[in-house]
Amino acid sequence: MKRCWILCAALVLLVGTAIAAPLSRTASKEPVEITADRLEADDVAKSLVFIGNAVAKQGDVTINSDRLTIYYAGQGSAAQGGDIDRIVADGSVRIVQGSRLATAGRAVYFRGEDRMVLTGSPKVTEGSNSVQGNEIILYLKENRSVVMGGQSGRVNAVFQPKKGTGR
Repeated sequence: MKRCWILCAALVLLVGTAIAAPLSRTASKEPVEITADRLEADDVAKSLVFIGNAVAKQGDVTINSDRLTIYYAGQGSAAQGGDIDRIVADGSVRIVQGSRLATAGRAVYFRGEDRMVLTGSPKVTEGSNSVQGNEIILYLKENRSVVMGGQSGRVNAVFQPKKGTGR
């Protein structure tokens, strides 16, 4: 079970960066708490599935979803701490860090590529600024993102000027 928490710690550390602000070194050392109505570990499918009101917290990052699945690769079971392959948050995904909020129907983190894909009406907001589209892809190592157009075929972004700039 201790190894399960280590895997989950990596989950929060990695997913938290998806909203374009890396976690501080202090936050990454804080304990991770994941709660859900049910946890299923499947060594054949190499997965840990947190089902029903899944909430993962570390420092100032909170991830909510209906279902949170961690897929791992390599030898051994989840309890033995297999390497994380990908992490999938499904259903009413909400990632909060400070004043930043990302919402989507689904969020998938691909560890090998260090890439996060938000789908299902994804939207990222900070204060009164926001961006939304059909798909938001975050390339975490490169600190860049791509937003694909929505139903209208276009991206919708709103940026408010800073107060007092006179423009």
